[in-house]
Amino acid sequence: AISYLKSRGIDKDIINYCIETGRIYESYPHHNVVMLGFDKYGTPRYANRRGIGTDFKGEASGSDKRFSFSISAEKSDTVHIFESAIDLLSYATMLKMNGKKWDEHHLLSLAGVYRPGKELKKSSFPLALKQFLFEHPETKKIHLRLDNDYAGKIATETLKHFLSEKYEVKGYPPKRGKDYNDWLCLKLGIPIKTTKPNER
Repeated sequence: AISYLKSRGIDKDIINYCIETGRIYESYPHHNVVMLGFDKYGTPRYANRRGIGTDFKGEASGSDKRFSFSISAEKSDTVHIFESAIDLLSYATMLKMNGKKWDEHHLLSLAGVYRPGKELKKSSFPLALKQFLFEHPETKKIHLRLDNDYAGKIATETLKHFLSEKYEVKGYPPKRGKDYNDWLCLKLGIPIKTTKPNER
């Protein structure tokens, strides 16, 4: 699991933090990297699995997207939003590379691509973000760090529409590549990994 995450460019200290806090482990017998999300009581409620040496990725049965993978700050009014746990960890790694505190603000993954409905007023809201804002009423700033593709751009504009009246909302797509892991890999000069779509 550690080798896999390092191959994606993730910083070893951040990997160790996630292992020590129970956010990441390696499953047996399939040897998947499992990234957990917890409720406010510390109970695991969400699990995303990625194959080591395979293209497999998917959610464990019974996963609740309201409690997707995240890293909370002790005191912050700002949350950074990502599509995946890998992108979240990639952004944290880039902060550390630049000498900045990677755990200064809340980091939250949406557990997948947010696809708004064809009619804006009928669009559902990402469950993970809805739960986070309910549990963190002190939030003032939302930084959307979604993928640099059509779906990511539509999702960013939709969430800005929903949230701008109450929060300061800004979009920060990656400057290079499709997502934050692509950008990190390009910065480090390592191969970009591509995977198949999510599988149940």
